[in-house]
Amino acid sequence: MEWGFNTPLKSLISFSMNKQNFYDLNFDQLKNFLIEKAEIDDKKAKMRAQQMFNAVYKKNIKSLDELTTFGLELREKIKNLISLEKPTIIDIQKSKDGTIKFLLELKDKRNVETVLIPDKSQSRYTICLSVSVGCYLSCEFCATAQISKKLVRNLTPGEIISQIILCKDYINDWSTQKKITNQVLMGEGSPFLNLDNVKVAIDNSKNKDGLEYGRTRITVSTVGVGIKKDNMDAIEWAAKELDVYLAWSLHSSIPKHRSEIMSINEKYSINSLIPQLKKYYDKTKLPIFIEWICLEENMTEDHAKELVKIMKKVPSKLNLIEFNPLANKSFKPASQDSIDKFSKIIQDNGFLSLFRRSRGRDINASCGSLANKKALGNG
Repeated sequence: MEWGFNTPLKSLISFSMNKQNFYDLNFDQLKNFLIEKAEIDDKKAKMRAQQMFNAVYKKNIKSLDELTTFGLELREKIKNLISLEKPTIIDIQKSKDGTIKFLLELKDKRNVETVLIPDKSQSRYTICLSVSVGCYLSCEFCATAQISKKLVRNLTPGEIISQIILCKDYINDWSTQKKITNQVLMGEGSPFLNLDNVKVAIDNSKNKDGLEYGRTRITVSTVGVGIKKDNMDAIEWAAKELDVYLAWSLHSSIPKHRSEIMSINEKYSINSLIPQLKKYYDKTKLPIFIEWICLEENMTEDHAKELVKIMKKVPSKLNLIEFNPLANKSFKPASQDSIDKFSKIIQDNGFLSLFRRSRGRDINASCGSLANKKALGNG
């Protein structure tokens, strides 16, 4: 079984007129592109790349005609080589709790969804980003997995970071005081099955001339895919190359049960992942967020005790997530009493446990609910 699903740089050329999509390149890739394709002198390429990053990611230019730091001749050359194309917003839904869900159309007419989740003041947002059309994983409690049943394709770096640009445009978030303060790569798809493209998008999010988000403002999720990447375990590689918060979608601490609800556990077991997660913490000094969907069957004392054993091995914090029932599944949400008792066991053992209420449930924008049938497009 192939678990890489990464798109090489040479395949990221835009569908339109063979131009290179600007958003598909990180800073170093853009600099090299300017040297090789635009024939800009090596000594000036870094400055030109900074000017382009600043114009697009800070000043939010919509056309390369606005690239006034470039002379007319060079600007025309760049316009023939580079595109600023982004996906198109084709539908917007607003929840009664302030959550906003966007349906985006990609160049190949496929669709993905992006969600803006407001804080209590309704003035700051967390953006939930998708990384693929469909999902290869088959977690039984996730609507995205149940409706897609397959990975259609991964998103390019530009399709990932454009979700942020489009949402910033929608809420007019271009001042120095960000309205979108946090990013979570927890929408459709698995970031660890699209690592190369996720890395470029995160590079541009963190770059001081790009969107300029700090490392603790970005969280990447993984179910625990123990693939190799550049001769390292992927989780260890991510510590070095991504250097952001990592969220581990665990959801069950008892192996047999986890395999029943998450088939990935049969290939990459809990015990095989613990050393990698420990290395992630050792490298980044960022605690692992353990994600735990609150089902009637996994909020038991046995599950809590086994989870404590895991948390003693991996510096971590627990996020308890309210379950959003699926029409075609028999899972039942845990009672508040079960959640409180479970959380108390975790806290009594010295660990942080937080319960997250579902947001955007009335528009299918809550965790595990991004399953609009349009999301698969023409497939």
